[in-house]
Amino acid sequence: MPLLVFEVACVAVVLLALAAMARRRPPADLLTDYAALAVAGWIGEETCVVLYDYYHYAMGWHVRLDRVPILVPLIWPLVILSAREVAACVWPRIERLRPLVVFAIVAFDASLVEVIAVRAGLWSWVDAGHLGVPIIGILGWGYFAIGADLALSGRLSSGDGRLRRALATIVAAPLVAHALIQITWWGFFRWAQRDALGVASLWGLSVIGVFVLASVVFARRRGGGIPLSVALPRMVAAGLFFVLLVSTAPAELPLWHHTAIVAVPYFAATELSTR
Repeated sequence: MPLLVFEVACVAVVLLALAAMARRRPPADLLTDYAALAVAGWIGEETCVVLYDYYHYAMGWHVRLDRVPILVPLIWPLVILSAREVAACVWPRIERLRPLVVFAIVAFDASLVEVIAVRAGLWSWVDAGHLGVPIIGILGWGYFAIGADLALSGRLSSGDGRLRRALATIVAAPLVAHALIQITWWGFFRWAQRDALGVASLWGLSVIGVFVLASVVFARRRGGGIPLSVALPRMVAAGLFFVLLVSTAPAELPLWHHTAIVAVPYFAATELSTR
């Protein structure tokens, strides 16, 4: 798939997702949170690229803000906001652990985005790790989501004002991401295996997938599930990466294995019928 076609499709997905979310919450709140996450996302990406020099975007992206393609921070907010909706729908009774659930959902989603995007040449990492992506590169998305969820939930700001929540998001999400990157890098990943993990990482991901599927099945029995109104924009976004996978690596079984592991729990969690 040509990069320009992919970029245009990403713009369409962003607009569709925002339109769908605007039907479920006040547009002013949605756009404020979206803008704050976009700014925070750019700050997080730019500082990670500059400070760590651990990954680089391909030269073919058409519009950049310094080193980061502008589409990246425009997509980031939807990943976070969508994960928060999924957490609220599937596990509505979890409150104190909500940031960790959002972390897990975002990291799970990021694992698929990363391996397909790297294979398609949209960006590249210094270390190989899992299918061309170091594990900390996947977790970094989730680290950002922890700070973002805490701020969006109002736990890091006094009062319920949109501006306070936005400022807390812009500050907290990148700071939490950097703090956890440093802790886990120097505490483990710096000294761990940094070459290609091969079959071992697929087995590990399979175990995680089974655990996620079991958690989803248990949640469905207790009444949790993803309504089609929440799932549809996610399906469209996933379909875009499915097309990217088919067009760039149609015969690479490890990538299809990874795709299936991520897709099955979401299929099980989605309410495909309505009363």
